Amino acid sequence: MSLAPLLALALAAANGSPVPVQSRLGSLQGGETLGVGGSVAVFSAGFSTMSAAYAQGHSSTADYGAQLELDWLTTEFFAGGIYRQLTWRLGDVYVSWRARAGLYGDFGSTWATSTNRSGAGLQLAPGLALSRRFPSGILSASADMPLDFIFSRGGGIAAGVRGSVSFEMPLRGDLLVGARAGAAGLGSAGGAPFTNDSPRGMIDLSLLLTYRLM
Repeated sequence: MSLAPLLALALAAANGSPVPVQSRLGSLQGGETLGVGGSVAVFSAGFSTMSAAYAQGHSSTADYGAQLELDWLTTEFFAGGIYRQLTWRLGDVYVSWRARAGLYGDFGSTWATSTNRSGAGLQLAPGLALSRRFPSGILSASADMPLDFIFSRGGGIAAGVRGSVSFEMPLRGDLLVGARAGAAGLGSAGGAPFTNDSPRGMIDLSLLLTYRLM
């Protein structure tokens, strides 16, 4: 899958009208943290996930919050906490390590994948996120390693690598709009869902809405 169209959009937008100086962009896609007292609500929808998240700044370098995510194609879901810690900054470039942890489940729908089967367990997904702030928006890239520990059918495990790139720009006031494109490779074993289809690939094409609450 080519990410050239998204990057072209980002570069074109970066040369557009600047954001007013008093406007502070807030995003969960990249490495820039929200700052003390900052908070955002984030919604995404596309192929093939839908999600909602809330996060707030714990300190000048750390954020925490919660996320709900559903893959409507595979009927997998996640519900849990998210954390992001700024580790490096150079000018308008930010790099953070991040993680999410919580409940993982698969409702076992076979309408898109005939070999899918239900399962439940826990997910831990550490990762890295990078962002570059431009006058008109934020270009972000991330890489995560989801690990699913399944308790059903005698237990199982799933692991993989997921990467994405996104660009967000102000739409009106404190509202950001953007797009994200990504891909993932996942492997499953034991009683985990999709063991019979392991390894498998996935793509992510999503629209993003981020509203800065404070």
